[in-house]
Amino acid sequence: MPAGATPDRQIKLNKSGGVSMQFDLGGYKRGPNPWLGLALFLGLWLSWATTAARAESSPRVVVVLSDGAAAYHEVAEAFVAALAGKYPVQFRMAGELSASEIRNLNGERILIVPIGMRALRAIHDPAGHNARVLALLVPRAALESLGDAGVGDSAVYIDQPASRSLVFAKLLLPQAVKIGVVVSPDAVVNLRGLAGEATRQHLELVVEKVADQQEVARALQRMLPEIDVLLLVPDSQVVNENTVRQILMASYRRRVPVLGFSRGLANAGAVASLVSSPGEIGRQGGLLARQWNPVSGWLPAARHAERVELIFNRQVARSLDIDLPADEAATETWRRRLD
Repeated sequence: MPAGATPDRQIKLNKSGGVSMQFDLGGYKRGPNPWLGLALFLGLWLSWATTAARAESSPRVVVVLSDGAAAYHEVAEAFVAALAGKYPVQFRMAGELSASEIRNLNGERILIVPIGMRALRAIHDPAGHNARVLALLVPRAALESLGDAGVGDSAVYIDQPASRSLVFAKLLLPQAVKIGVVVSPDAVVNLRGLAGEATRQHLELVVEKVADQQEVARALQRMLPEIDVLLLVPDSQVVNENTVRQILMASYRRRVPVLGFSRGLANAGAVASLVSSPGEIGRQGGLLARQWNPVSGWLPAARHAERVELIFNRQVARSLDIDLPADEAATETWRRRLD
């Protein structure tokens, strides 16, 4: 290599996605300035290290999906679209995060967005955290159960506000007075809002508390003869793949309508469900994330989704002699009454 020439260098992406620089310093065995190659190497390395450090300390959003289910991907896609490039976004799967990786996410200029309960549990630290958390597609009870560790965090809930659920029950069954709810310790915080709203709407809330899913059948035996409507709330100890059939069948035999919180429950036999779609929850989450202040950590308060869909099982409604909106115009009238 001629004296004073710059060294050959190769820049490659390493396996982690970073930049790896290799230099051929062999041409500097002779020459008037033997330190030129080293100085150039150090200058480039310092420039790269400074850029990497700035990127690491810059505000960023880390989306953690519970698993590969289509609903979680729908939330994530709507979230990114609504965020509209305001912050860089990284994606992780809850099951792939090690303890050390979770600790590394606990930074003051990081917004963690867990989608679903598994993701929320994966990133939660009972001792508290510096990163701000915006949970999506989780029940309100789940976030409130975190206590002080969740102070300052936010969410867009999967469940509906108590007022909306009880107004919907009265639209379906105007003569209904007694509304039944089965809850485990995981969702007992829901009772405060439901009880207050039931009193305001001149309804009586009938509650059965269970320790786990094994007690659900006995709770239904006690409750169903006493109620007009069974209201299901997101509670994995009460409503899951092992219990949903017995809930719906026992209620149907007693001719007690069931109000659900998902499209799947309405398809399975609930007379109706109030549903906020994954896309709507993701869209609203993205709008909240745009308001995040990385310096102070401030986020808008947690909230229920603004838009709601009314899903009906017309076959079940006919068998229970329940009148449903006849067309889309009538359904929209009901929807407006829920706002």
